[in-house]
Amino acid sequence: MHRPSSDADAAERMTADERRTALLDVAKVLVTEVGPGAVTVGTVASRAGVTRTLVYKHFDNRDDLLRTLYRREARRLDEHIRACVEAAPDGFEPKLRAFIGATLDAVEEHGPFFTPLREVGADGTSRRDQRGRDRRIVDYFAQRAAQDFGIDLRTARSVIAVLFSGIRSLLSQLRSRPGTAQRTFLLDTYVETTLGAFDRLAHHRAPPDPPA
Repeated sequence: MHRPSSDADAAERMTADERRTALLDVAKVLVTEVGPGAVTVGTVASRAGVTRTLVYKHFDNRDDLLRTLYRREARRLDEHIRACVEAAPDGFEPKLRAFIGATLDAVEEHGPFFTPLREVGADGTSRRDQRGRDRRIVDYFAQRAAQDFGIDLRTARSVIAVLFSGIRSLLSQLRSRPGTAQRTFLLDTYVETTLGAFDRLAHHRAPPDPPA
């Protein structure tokens, strides 16, 4: 494909990082349009108006390209959810509501992209990254729960880990029945269930020791 000289000149002015980002952006559009199975080094090169050789300078092969795209988009989504939580009012409940709300929103907004890409883009590195994010989130909310409900941090961490394991089911329910009403119902139910669990822990009193 012949490219106008102005496009070629612009491409030459790109730094390596800019070119890599541009190729990932093209791959993202293609994944959205035709699915990851139809994305190849050739289709990315053609859409970007560059040679296959240039794409291979930045990615080992198609799988490397899609894995890199998956990790980048997962990181961007995590940063967006973190920003939503940080912008929420202080306190365990508003922070939790912001986190679950942003996570549910991600299903409808990013699900069509992430769901098919996960099958070919998720690898050992991305799974380790996700486990690291999960641990960070559990620790963050455990610390807030311990502070707001007056329970020990170890117990708070255990409860949060158990409750957060159910988020996957929550997302599955929204995917099977999308819509604002369902989102609101799932959000309110999850938050109220979580608060109820911590309220019971906070008011629990251990039975007295039996007499010697």
